[in-house]
Amino acid sequence: MKKIFLIFCLLGIVQIQLKAQERVPDQIPRMPDPVTRQAILGRDWAALQKTPPQLGVRDVFLFLLDALDTRFLKPEQVEWALKLVQTRAITDPAAPSFGNMYWGWSETGGDVGDGNNVQFCVQYGLLIKLLFDDRLSPEARKTLDQIFELATIGIRNQPIRISYTNIYVMRIWNLVALGQIYTRPSVVEEGRKFFDIWLNHLARFGNREYDSPTYCGVDIESLLLIHRFSTDKVIKTKAADAINFFLTDLCSHYNQRGGYLGGAHSRDYNRVFGRDLLEEKYMNPLLGGENTNNHLFHQICLSELQKIGLTPEQKELMNRKNRFIVQRWDSIPNAFSCDYVGKKVSIAASNQSYSPDDKSFVVYLSSPEIPQMLNIAYNMEGRDDHYGTWAAEGKGEKMKHLMPANYPANGGWGKTRHLMYFMQAAQNKNEFVMLAAGEKDHNCINNYLNSTIILPNAFDELWMGNNKISVPEVGGRIALNQTNTFFARFEDVGFAIRILCDNADQGTKMTLCNDGFNYQPTRENFKMANGKGLRLTLQHPGNGKGVIAMWWKVEEGITGDAQFNKFRQSILNTPVNISDKNGIIDVSVTTSSGKLGIRADIPKKKRLTWYYPSPLPDNFLFNVDGVEIGKPIMKKYIQ
Repeated sequence: MKKIFLIFCLLGIVQIQLKAQERVPDQIPRMPDPVTRQAILGRDWAALQKTPPQLGVRDVFLFLLDALDTRFLKPEQVEWALKLVQTRAITDPAAPSFGNMYWGWSETGGDVGDGNNVQFCVQYGLLIKLLFDDRLSPEARKTLDQIFELATIGIRNQPIRISYTNIYVMRIWNLVALGQIYTRPSVVEEGRKFFDIWLNHLARFGNREYDSPTYCGVDIESLLLIHRFSTDKVIKTKAADAINFFLTDLCSHYNQRGGYLGGAHSRDYNRVFGRDLLEEKYMNPLLGGENTNNHLFHQICLSELQKIGLTPEQKELMNRKNRFIVQRWDSIPNAFSCDYVGKKVSIAASNQSYSPDDKSFVVYLSSPEIPQMLNIAYNMEGRDDHYGTWAAEGKGEKMKHLMPANYPANGGWGKTRHLMYFMQAAQNKNEFVMLAAGEKDHNCINNYLNSTIILPNAFDELWMGNNKISVPEVGGRIALNQTNTFFARFEDVGFAIRILCDNADQGTKMTLCNDGFNYQPTRENFKMANGKGLRLTLQHPGNGKGVIAMWWKVEEGITGDAQFNKFRQSILNTPVNISDKNGIIDVSVTTSSGKLGIRADIPKKKRLTWYYPSPLPDNFLFNVDGVEIGKPIMKKYIQ
């Protein structure tokens, strides 16, 4: 009898252990660096107690999540912090932004302008309710519930266009979770409705905020939170499919060696090297890189991503050499981009602007010796802000006297802004012909525009035509010669630019400049193997208009001087066809593969013709090497 009793005890212990193992996925993940995390908690708590607080309103929720996890604050201190943030909620039903929350601590008037803060506050804050409700005092719980009750109104009232991906998806998570937590089925159903609308848009047109190093991270956070915490199996499955689509996209462009996302980017805040939230907090630690997450919110999202993991197909895509990606990213005409990924180089081009932060024409170089260096990127701007350092240098405030009187409230004067210029490109794997045409806008401070190409100062050789040159001394510059060509060699990679036409004043040439630029990452925590940069800049006329057409090409496997010379001669001797009749520009090059170029009506901003040696795939969503891989994932959501 005693033996039987012991057997039952042992079985009971086993069952308890199994139950504990079953609960492991719901446990709060460990943080990689508790010491740094504790230091950040101390810093943020001190900042929050200043007058006015030096911590953003939305960051209070991020802080409280960690403070509750570590029991950093006393119950009355948690109450104080929640009541403080509650003062930033707009409680007047007659106010334009009723239910929303101010971004900072001094705004008044009931109109927040940018209505996204309520979405971010709730996205962070919901985890307090889901994970630590039992650690709140009755008064703190009451205050948080009041914040969320009012915020639900603000979330429902905020108009969000379908193409504003990160906020649209964030609202879906917020509504699904709020409805679930507070047992309000109508709120869950509202979230489900928006989810279905967005999934239909994604399945038909792709992700509007495509391949953004910042906002793809924000997108995937909300999708991961839905997948982890939703108790609705149908909603959970939809989140899994959307995550699958996103990861397939990201893996197709990702450079694991350098730890960055390649391809053309929408909304890339870093003009010289676009590595941000997506890479630092999610993709790189997912792929075995260093985990520098110091906030529980990000670690929870990462832990869910790690549970999902990458499929064998996604891993194969990331490692496939010489892949060619063609993707659609919105319903507006010609919203598509191409990316060719080789061993040490990738080259990408887009055909449409999404924002004044896009990176539409770009080349990335990376090798085992130098895994990270500045990207090669073109943009047109009117601030002499060649490297995109306007925001980092605080020039928005310094140049505020130049801001137009009718400057739009959400224009982002203090941010790094280039033009949303008209663009068109025809890309055939490792080369493209592009056209850019822009006019001075409200973010310009000069009467002229600049066409600038950022370059890494990491090349083994530089040439202009058949003339080999050295990197200019700091402060020096060298104008292109009559060939209007620039060549660079990095290890066994050749890079070429040929200016086909432009509207610069006679005698004005694109010029190679050495400003002594050296990029030091500050927004995220990583080290650059080489942060030195150069630039090629063409100053357009003083009438505020800029037009330029170029041919870019990269080639790998160049192992000697003879091969590099052959590469250069192939660019110099290629026939070029250019015509400009009443603003209709037709420009092409006759490559070894065939005719490559474009035809566009500049005055009407209309793309007329693309010349491809090989046609792009028909009716694509996300296509790699001629195989459509996006539609099979998303086709069931087309309504």
